[in-house]
Amino acid sequence: MKGKVTEIGINKKVVPARIREARVSRGYSLADLSELLGVTSQAISQYELGNSAPSMVVLMKMVDILRFPLNFFLKPKENINPNYVDSAVYFRSMKSTPKKLKEAYKYRVHWADEIHHYLKKYIDFPPIDIPQFDDFNEIDFVLIEELALKLRSYWGIPKVPIDNMVELLQDKGFIICRLVLGNKKVDAFSQYYNNVPYIILGSDKSAVRSRFDLAHELGHLILHSHIDQESIVKKEILDKIEDEADCFAGAFLLPSNSFSQEVMSTSLEHFVFLKRRWKVSISAMIKRCERLNLLTDSQIRYLNAQMTKKQYWRNEPLDDAIAFEQPYLFKQAFELLIDNDIVTSDEILNELGYNKEEIDSLCFIPKDLLERKRKTKKLTLKHDTN
Repeated sequence: MKGKVTEIGINKKVVPARIREARVSRGYSLADLSELLGVTSQAISQYELGNSAPSMVVLMKMVDILRFPLNFFLKPKENINPNYVDSAVYFRSMKSTPKKLKEAYKYRVHWADEIHHYLKKYIDFPPIDIPQFDDFNEIDFVLIEELALKLRSYWGIPKVPIDNMVELLQDKGFIICRLVLGNKKVDAFSQYYNNVPYIILGSDKSAVRSRFDLAHELGHLILHSHIDQESIVKKEILDKIEDEADCFAGAFLLPSNSFSQEVMSTSLEHFVFLKRRWKVSISAMIKRCERLNLLTDSQIRYLNAQMTKKQYWRNEPLDDAIAFEQPYLFKQAFELLIDNDIVTSDEILNELGYNKEEIDSLCFIPKDLLERKRKTKKLTLKHDTN
């Protein structure tokens, strides 16, 4: 019967959409999971459509194989606002990213949104503060330079290096997560989801390259929210928007009205000095100089040759010296709830329905944070014993 679901005690039912979510997020095809569960692909498809229900034995196998708590499969998908149109998911290095991997990682945005939705019941997060620029259909590099400067002006950023990109964007309502992506084909990705801008960063890059990833994803969210998911997979469109996002990142981090005045030498030592000040990689600064015509073609070739000679393309000076900028909003929110005895860590885990390691990773929180137990109140002696 259509819509049939497995009963788990009183008023507890498996949510069919959660079965597909668990499977896809782990990178399994129907055939993959079929082999692991010992049921047919058609049976799993019917579970996901809600046309039939897995037995308790099969369900418990799913819990074990897909590494989700039982409560995850019982959790309704209830925080989707039909009035919001979600943007495409923008993957850095998307050209070489396998489709199965992209589909798996997309759910990390959904999970971040569910965690955000849960925490908002108790915590006031910074409001979203992104300017509405005039509609633009044709994007060129002149427009990108203009928009980057306008955004800096709107946010009150002076003509100096941005000290902390994570802090800046979180203060403007962005939700930033950092994951050990474990795959060199994915650097970062972003999406407007439920009208909230989400950026997921990898944890395996230098601090300056991670800052550039943040600015790149900001560029996508500012410039490309009108592009749908079907269009973004077309090579000519993908190549174009990736170049535009890179251009925006350079213009935002290294504004033309100030950075250009500081480029006074073609020595790599000078660019190391600029890297310490602007917290942008030498390779990105060379590209920016080329874009702004600050150096001649021969000077650019010389710098690129020096980068190759010194093997700086992968590991630059100061890569280990400049500190990572870590997301902290979710960490602060969980600490407020637990330290003030609003909810316990066990209640948080039960309500969210993800395994603890998943939450630790996605929210970039210490491993012991969701292990904290409510302090037992000690008995005290009465002052008056008469």
